[in-house]
Amino acid sequence: MPYLCEGRKTSIVFMFPGQGCQFYQMGRELYQNNSVFHRWMNELDALIRVELGHSLIAEIYDANNARSKTFDDLRISHPAIFMVEYALGKTLIEQQIQPDYLLGTSLGELAAAALAETLPLSDAIRFVTRQGQLFHRRQSPATEGTMLAILCDESLYQQTPLLHDHCDIAAYNAQSLIVIAGQSARIAEAERYLSSRDIVFQRLPVKQAFHSRHIDFLKPEVDVLASELRLRRAQIPVISCHNTETLNQLTTDHFWRTIREPIRFSQTLARIEREAAERGESMIYLDLGPSGTLANLIKQNIRDRQAPQTFAVLSPFGRDLEKFDETLALGRTLKPLPASATAPAQQTSQQDQSFVRPAPQQVQQPAHGAQQPSTRPATGPKRVYVFPGQGSQRVGMGAELFEQFPDHVAQADEILGYSLRTLCLEDPDRQLSHTQYTQPALYTVNALAFLNKQQQDRRQPDYLAGHSLGEYCALFAAGAFSFETGLKLVKKRGELMARATGGSMAAVIGRSADEIKSLLSQHGLNALDVANYNSPSQTVLAGPVEALSQAKEIFQALEITVIPLSVSAPFHSRYMQSAMEEFGEYLKQFSYSPLQIPVISNIHAVPYRDNELIDNLTRQICGSVRWVETVQYLIRQGECEFEELGPGNVLTKLINSIRAASTPV
Repeated sequence: MPYLCEGRKTSIVFMFPGQGCQFYQMGRELYQNNSVFHRWMNELDALIRVELGHSLIAEIYDANNARSKTFDDLRISHPAIFMVEYALGKTLIEQQIQPDYLLGTSLGELAAAALAETLPLSDAIRFVTRQGQLFHRRQSPATEGTMLAILCDESLYQQTPLLHDHCDIAAYNAQSLIVIAGQSARIAEAERYLSSRDIVFQRLPVKQAFHSRHIDFLKPEVDVLASELRLRRAQIPVISCHNTETLNQLTTDHFWRTIREPIRFSQTLARIEREAAERGESMIYLDLGPSGTLANLIKQNIRDRQAPQTFAVLSPFGRDLEKFDETLALGRTLKPLPASATAPAQQTSQQDQSFVRPAPQQVQQPAHGAQQPSTRPATGPKRVYVFPGQGSQRVGMGAELFEQFPDHVAQADEILGYSLRTLCLEDPDRQLSHTQYTQPALYTVNALAFLNKQQQDRRQPDYLAGHSLGEYCALFAAGAFSFETGLKLVKKRGELMARATGGSMAAVIGRSADEIKSLLSQHGLNALDVANYNSPSQTVLAGPVEALSQAKEIFQALEITVIPLSVSAPFHSRYMQSAMEEFGEYLKQFSYSPLQIPVISNIHAVPYRDNELIDNLTRQICGSVRWVETVQYLIRQGECEFEELGPGNVLTKLINSIRAASTPV
C-alpha cells in the first residue's frame, strides 16, 4: 500500500534481523503495556510451548535473567527472536501500518516469510524451534563456532591470511563493517590480532559459525526440516539479503541459503535505494528487531546523501513505549496513495497536498523538547565534537594552545589566581591531579581546543557532548555562556567536589552495567551508585570505601576486573548531595544564553532545553554520566563523525567500543 510522503510516492519496509540482536527482557515494556503485542506474544508462546515443552515468555522475561546476561542458548534465542519480531509485525499491521516489503537477514528471513504468509505460522514455529534445537545439539565436529563483528572493510579480510584462511565473511553490513564466522579458537586468534592493531571488534552472542563453511555439515538435517514446509505465494514481497532479490515465491532451498550464504545487507540496501530512485520513490524503513541494529546499519551505509527515514521500533535501553509511540506517530501522518495519483511528486495538486506528511522532525521530536541540529548541508555524516573530563589530564597538555590564545590564558590566570601555563606544562607542586586544579585546567584546554578547531574549520558541528566536566566545554561551544563564565563555574565546581570526602570510585571492566547492578543487589551492596556508564563493558561505581572493597572482593572472585580510581570522593553519587545543593545556588548567579548547537546532557542522554541548564548542571554532580546512551542517541540520528577535542583519546576509544557493541548480525 504505497503512500504519499513529502510529495513523493513512498513505500514502507519492515526489517527483521537475525541472531546477535537478542537479549533477555527484549520487548518486555511493550508486552506489559500494549494489549495487541501482549496478545500476539501469548498466542505465539502457546504454539512454541508445544515444541519446547515450556513457556518461552517465562524464560525471556524471568526476573533473574538480566538484560546483560548472555543469551546464546540457541534452543531459546532462535524461537525468541522470531516470536518478538513476528508479534511486533502483526501489532504494527493491526495499528494500520502496512508494509510494502518485508526484508530479512539470516533468521529474520523466516520472520519475514511468515509475515508474508508464504508458509503457515505453525510450520514456521515448528521449523524455527527445531532448527534452534538442531544448532544447539550439533556443534561443528572440530569445535564450537562463533562470529565476530569488525569495524573494517573487506580488504583487511582479504589481505590477512589469519582471517581468510580459517574464517569466512558472514555479513557485509556496511562499507567498513563486516562479520566473520569461524571456529571459536580461530576467532580468538583473530581477536588478538585485531587488538594488537587497535581495530575495533565485538564478538556476537552466538555458538555457531553461521554463514560459513563451518556449518556445511548441518545441511542434510536442515534440508529435512525445510522439506516439511508448505510453501505458497507471498502476500507481501520478501526482500532476501542472501541474494539481494525481491521474492514472491520461496523454495525449500531458500531456508538453507539464508543461514549458509553471507548476509549481503549493504548490497541489498544499495539495490533497494537505487531502484527506488529510478522509480522516483522514497523508502521508510522500520526495524522490528529488539535492538535497532538494522536501523543503525542503514545510517552507516548511506553517507553521500541524507539517509532515508528509518525507525527502530524497540530499544535495548528500556525505551520501548517511547520508540513504539514514535512509530505510531508516523503511521498517523501517512495516508494511502490515491489510486488515481499517477502524476510526479512535483506536480501534486492542491488537493493532494493533504497527503503530504510533516517533515521528519515533526514526527519524531527529540525527548525533553530538545534543540534541533544546526543548519548544515543535507549530505554527508553529522559532525559531533566531544570533550573529555577528569582523568584525561596530563602534564604538557595545551602547550601550543597557550601560545595561540594568550588573551584567554591571561583571563584564566586572573580568575584562578595562579599560572595555568605553569600548572599544565610543569606541574611543579604536583597539583594537576587534584580536583580543584584538574577541572579548571581541563576546561581551559578543551575550550581552547574548540576555538582552535573553529579557526581551522568554520563549519559548525551538528551536536556537542562532554563527559562530566567536559559537558561545560560543550555548553561553552554551544554559546550557553562565555569562556570566563564557564571557567568560574568549573572553578567553583572543582572546589566543592574537592571538599567532599568519605568515599571513592572504582572502574569495573568486562561486564555490563546491568550485570554489575544485579551482582551488587544480590550481595546487598546498596550503598554503591553507578557513577559512569562509560561503555558496554566499563562501568564506574562510587560510594563508601568499605563498600567498594567488599564489591572488589566479590568481583575478583568472579574474575571480573576492578580498578580503584585515584579520586578524593565518590563523584556522581548520592554522597555529593551537599556539594550539589551549594553549587545549584551558585549557578543562579549567572545568566545563560540559548544554545546555538544541540548539547547532549549527561543525566538525560538527550539534547538540552534552554531552561534546563541550571537544573541539569546541578543534578549532574550527583547523577550518573550516561555516556553509552549519549553515544547511542547520536548514532540513532544518522551517520556521525566524532571528533574528540581535548587531551588524549579516552572518549574516542569508548565511542568505538559502543559502536562495535551496536552491530550484531
